[in-house]
Amino acid sequence: MTLFIGDPEVQRVLSMADCIEAMEQAFAEEARGIAVNRPRSRFKVPPDPRERGYLSNAIMGAVPSFGVAALRYDSVIVQERVEAGQRRLDWLHPSRRSWGFVLLFSLETGEPLAVIQDFGLSPLRVGATTAIAVRALAKREAPRLGLFGSGNEARRNLEALLQVRQIRAVKVYSPNPQHCREFAEEMTEKHGVEIQIASGARDVVEGADVVLCATSSSEPVFDGRWLQPGQLVVTIVNTDGAMVGHHRTEADPTTMERCDLLVINNRDTLIANQQRELLDLIDDGRVSWDKITELGQVIAGLHPGRQSDDQLIYYKSNTGVGIQFAAAGRLIYDACKREGLGHEVPTEWFGADVGHWLDRGFYPSS
Repeated sequence: MTLFIGDPEVQRVLSMADCIEAMEQAFAEEARGIAVNRPRSRFKVPPDPRERGYLSNAIMGAVPSFGVAALRYDSVIVQERVEAGQRRLDWLHPSRRSWGFVLLFSLETGEPLAVIQDFGLSPLRVGATTAIAVRALAKREAPRLGLFGSGNEARRNLEALLQVRQIRAVKVYSPNPQHCREFAEEMTEKHGVEIQIASGARDVVEGADVVLCATSSSEPVFDGRWLQPGQLVVTIVNTDGAMVGHHRTEADPTTMERCDLLVINNRDTLIANQQRELLDLIDDGRVSWDKITELGQVIAGLHPGRQSDDQLIYYKSNTGVGIQFAAAGRLIYDACKREGLGHEVPTEWFGADVGHWLDRGFYPSS
């Protein structure tokens, strides 16, 4: 039987701590040539981001140690708008539901093991990946966090960072004062860490050991000239060629030029998705490939990562990758099987019967 797993089950069985360790294992295996990612594929109809339209988002990969391959498909209506003077890309959800799924397949039989709703899973795997990056790239003592954003991603990323670092003070800024206040109150009560509302963008950056951007912004949220040696900058917004003239980036060119090391999730997707905010700087000779590496290379010990407390490092989570959904999906599937959660669906519903051809000695393709 194939298991259909809803968002409530996902959030019940998958802990942040377990997801963090799964992400570390998956990224290390990819760097060693064991796990597999394919470049993310997207299209938007119509392609102009200013027009309300349909966005398709497909991500695939496999992690052999978890025994599964995954296909994440997100089907959503989006529109780029201006709020509080800042461009942002909004997921509109006209039916008030999220239409995103992870299909989980067995590497041994090819059978579909599960269909998993991914609304709760997606920010959790992003936060967990941020955590392994911060654990590997921040200074050994990094107690002060500057945070841009007050939504779902900001909540999950903060939760993840608190799992891997002794953060004692957080400054948060969002262009929506009400959301910012609600975030500070909720997260202070939940996590017991001091959260202050910053007076503005510069207040977030100054004095922070880690500057984390978890927003919907399509343009830089701070000035790279404000950054200081030793800081780690993290952004999770990413762009691609699915939308004409659309370069989404929370960090400005100055940040990319000034950093001593720039760490990304996946180089193939950077190129295939034409993430011009970085590629233009490389083509112009303002940023060198020599200072760019993948997160998995650092996690696997194939790249030294931070080499001194004075280095300014930028972790650009430039894309979601299939290994995140494969590893996390397997944890969710196994936990739901153990606890009797989810809804069983006949596996044969997903596959055509080819027994007639096999009996005649053929090995038919699909």
